[in-house]
Amino acid sequence: MSRVFLADDLALHRAVVIKVLHPELAAGVNAERFNREVLLSARLQHPHIVPVLTAGSVAGLPYYVMPFVKGESLRARIDAGPLSPAATAEILGDVAKALAYAHEEGVVHRDIKPDNILLSGGAATVADFGIAKALSSARRESADGALTTLGMSLGTPAYMAPEQVAGDPDTDHRADIYSLGCVAYEMLTGQPMFPGKSPQQLLAAQVMETPPNIATRRPDVPYALAATIMLCLEKEPSRRPQSALAIMTPLQSAGTISTTTTSSARRWLPWAIAAGVVIAVAIAVPLVRRDSTAVAGTGDALNLAVAPFEVLDPKLALWKEGIVDVLARNLDGAGPLRALSPSVTIKGWEGHAERNAAVAFAKKVGAQLVMYGQLQPAGRGLVSAKVWIVDAERGTPAVEVEVRDSIVRMDRVTDSLSVRALGAIGRMRTIGAARLASLGSSSLPAIRAFLQGAQYFRRTQFDSAASALREAVSLDSTFGIAYAMLGESYGWTDDGSGKQWEAFRKGGAQIRAGLSPHDSLTLVAIRHYAIANDKRGSSGEMKKAYAAAAAVTDRYPDDPAAWYLLADMRFHHDREISEREAFALFDRAIRADADFAPAYIHAIELAYRHGSAAGKRYADAYVSRSRASQQRDAIAFAERMAGGEFSGDKLRSVLDTIRPVIGGSALSVIRRLPDSAEVALEALRADARRNAGSGNQSARHRLIEALGFRGHIAEAWKLAKETPSYSAGEFALLGLVPADTAARVMRPWLQLRNDASLAVPPVLAMVRDTAGLNSIVRTATQMAKSDTSAILRKMLDYFANAARGYSALAAGDSAAATSIFDALPDSVNPAPAEQFVRARLVSRTDPRRALALLDRMSPMTDVLYPARQLERGRIAEKLGDAESAVDAYAFVAAAWRNTESGLLRNAVKEAKAALVRLDADGRMRATLSTGRR
Repeated sequence: MSRVFLADDLALHRAVVIKVLHPELAAGVNAERFNREVLLSARLQHPHIVPVLTAGSVAGLPYYVMPFVKGESLRARIDAGPLSPAATAEILGDVAKALAYAHEEGVVHRDIKPDNILLSGGAATVADFGIAKALSSARRESADGALTTLGMSLGTPAYMAPEQVAGDPDTDHRADIYSLGCVAYEMLTGQPMFPGKSPQQLLAAQVMETPPNIATRRPDVPYALAATIMLCLEKEPSRRPQSALAIMTPLQSAGTISTTTTSSARRWLPWAIAAGVVIAVAIAVPLVRRDSTAVAGTGDALNLAVAPFEVLDPKLALWKEGIVDVLARNLDGAGPLRALSPSVTIKGWEGHAERNAAVAFAKKVGAQLVMYGQLQPAGRGLVSAKVWIVDAERGTPAVEVEVRDSIVRMDRVTDSLSVRALGAIGRMRTIGAARLASLGSSSLPAIRAFLQGAQYFRRTQFDSAASALREAVSLDSTFGIAYAMLGESYGWTDDGSGKQWEAFRKGGAQIRAGLSPHDSLTLVAIRHYAIANDKRGSSGEMKKAYAAAAAVTDRYPDDPAAWYLLADMRFHHDREISEREAFALFDRAIRADADFAPAYIHAIELAYRHGSAAGKRYADAYVSRSRASQQRDAIAFAERMAGGEFSGDKLRSVLDTIRPVIGGSALSVIRRLPDSAEVALEALRADARRNAGSGNQSARHRLIEALGFRGHIAEAWKLAKETPSYSAGEFALLGLVPADTAARVMRPWLQLRNDASLAVPPVLAMVRDTAGLNSIVRTATQMAKSDTSAILRKMLDYFANAARGYSALAAGDSAAATSIFDALPDSVNPAPAEQFVRARLVSRTDPRRALALLDRMSPMTDVLYPARQLERGRIAEKLGDAESAVDAYAFVAAAWRNTESGLLRNAVKEAKAALVRLDADGRMRATLSTGRR
């Protein structure tokens, strides 16, 4: 279509691209009309659209100018090979956003193809918007009165919609959706839909042929993504998605949700070391942090009416109504703000720039917030723009903001006014994650993207939140609070690439004068959080992070996002927090704002510890407040399982049809549930059967842990011998299998390179094998000295010292063992056996300290979990803490109610007898079952 030149803009010292129409094409185009049409498209201002800067003609050759985008085209990326579903979905999501915006502005691209999609800075932008339309509109009539034939030039055959090929004059925005489907097909397969055809054959194929289903050419593409692409490729426009917004949800979600649970997505990774290597073993399977939605609803919208301004100088008369349109556009979509149509507000406004008239006006048009203003000269070519903002719903006094600037820079005036107005509204209402005292950015597009991301985040639409927040920081790289929320979003969506910590590091580097205390403290918190991660869990840095986050909650006690940040940090990294304390923090975020959905996810998991009624209460609240997402689907399914809806064949049938990632996530939600029906156990048995022979032993390890948790020791021990498991050592530690039998089976496991080797030292202590334990100490110590990895040295030192403690136990020196276990560093996640042994040792001399150790949250839900509760109940009863004792005993009685082990049946009898002593009428248990304590 054109010749392309890279040029220097001498006035602004920037690189630009000049596209000049080919002479043969220019001959059939009215240059003046082409220029006019191009400039109409130049009004498009969107982060994912390459704007047109100017247009004109020289010697009869029309041209237009665009910014130079560093990076590569999607064409170059495809030429390097097919893209992954996740990368495809992310790029298409950006393009869909651009299309949605342009279509809303009445502009259809008509030539969407890989060459017009540019990749730079981790985002995709679309070039040449409106050029095809400009060419079409600027066609000249030939000498015989017929229009010159440019039709086949207005598109690219491999990507043209059937109605474009047919020259349908009613071709609309749905042609772009078809073209986007063609692009998506090629991204995933590496080839066009109809490879090897001539241009004429391609045009015929677009009208007549149905392409092979993408799933047959790329079987690993998730079903939802493949189905969406094929829907975009429907020949009949009415059968395609009717808007670009309608395809953003499946495009963004389906490509990023893996069909299996990945350990990198699990933020709760337990201790992991073995003889000479670091083992990243995901012992527990917490809720997988993936999202499947992209478009937020408007159920919690704040309607804003912008009234016409009073203009005190005739020279500014144009802006009386013009500023209404600009401010409404600028503020609409900023978080929950929904600006009423300027035509409605201009028509409905009858008052003057004063509060009472504004309140009456707000009620008339159905707005909670109203803005009215005044423009007047301020001398020396300056204009003063004042805006008053009234919360008509709450009846608050008007808040004034003012901007003074050059009268010839009204664009700058309106942008500045918009930013300051947003800041004022943020102090009045929750428009982002909190009532913002400072927006931390002067870029209006960045602020809009941040506020939209905040809305996605509060609805647990984490992929969409990350996308919007990436946009915010790309527009303003100093936007610290946007980096903070981006890091939190990546905590749910990151695939292990470290994006979360990179975002936190960048945000922590933006602490500067002028930020609000809220933002400053938040950035301090994430800065220390990132440093702690870099230092592999430095307890000192972590404590600084907790302290800064707690300071935000102290200063802003009604800020749910602040409570959530503190809760999430401590839930995942605090070695000393108890389940009760973690739950209380998440619950505090919920009480600050019941609609802040992220706070529910871990709260639900923790609430199920107290039974299905407690979990259901929080699950119901979350499901009613969240949008369709993987989290929502998993929690809803978990609630149905916990409620006894499925059992036996029915459960197995459902598990065979539900997406594995949903089933796995649902099981993680109820992993602490001591249910009598044992649905989780049944589900894990089915999962282990499905994965038998696959070589992936994680399903079997999860089953072993769940069997131990519910007291089915014989079945668990048999599996643990076949598939070496850490749980085997715990069975021996509790006396559930003979110690000498366990030692004979497990000694060879020291040579294994997995977590099973960690189970051997406690067993050797049981059989008093000090020689074997001392050998472990020597080997681990020597390896730690010679290893170059700081983290590996730290873990090997931990392993050596733990073995030294067990050696002291084997020798009968409990005092030395206590001292050694107490000295183990808290910067390494302690193995559950060490925690349990340490608490038992301490209980002899300091029962309160032992109780605190047993109260600490455990990442594992295996046999030691209820065993710890039994010890906790015994100690709490001795100390007179009836509530803690009843809570612990009730859990033991429920968790092991179906055990076949004689030893565990005796424990259940002990627990039930204690409940009769302490809570004969059951009132305390009824109170505890609420989940809130």
